[in-house]
Amino acid sequence: MRALPRVLLLTATLLLAPGCRKITDTFFVVNAETEEICKSQRSIGFPAAGPDTRTLVYTFEFPLGQIGADMPEGRLETDFRLKLFQLDVTGDSADLGGLEYAKVSLRRVGAEEVIRTLLEFRQPSQAFSPTQLSLRGVEAASVAQLAREDRLELVFETQGTLPDRAWTADILACAGLRTEVHYFNFIF
Repeated sequence: MRALPRVLLLTATLLLAPGCRKITDTFFVVNAETEEICKSQRSIGFPAAGPDTRTLVYTFEFPLGQIGADMPEGRLETDFRLKLFQLDVTGDSADLGGLEYAKVSLRRVGAEEVIRTLLEFRQPSQAFSPTQLSLRGVEAASVAQLAREDRLELVFETQGTLPDRAWTADILACAGLRTEVHYFNFIF
């Protein structure tokens, strides 16, 4: 039995050697991925814009599920990819054709500061559809600090000529999430 601690010590020493870092990163990693999570919210009421109002901001809560909570402790790498953010005017209550700019940003639930802008679109006036705003993305955002959260907030902001009467819309957001935990350092 005296040989077992020596073997464990020798194995740990070899794995920590400079050339063995790739081995530890290969064998002591847990991956989890969701191909697509979608959430929709229906019949959202927006107020009529005043003559000086050119900006609309709406916060949309997005669920992540338990993907991060089920991961072991360790160094986290998390990528969040917002694939689609779509706003559809319901009925004929508004015209979005006068919008010039739209963006969707990411933040922690209840926080004021934005972590990162995920989608952004700028066009000359009259570039948006009168009844639908659809933003698509392919780039992943690294959000390690949100990996263990069960939800986050998407902040939708648009600028331009806003509808001058109250209107309603449906929002659909779809995203993919990939989390990787390197936990070798927490074994020894």
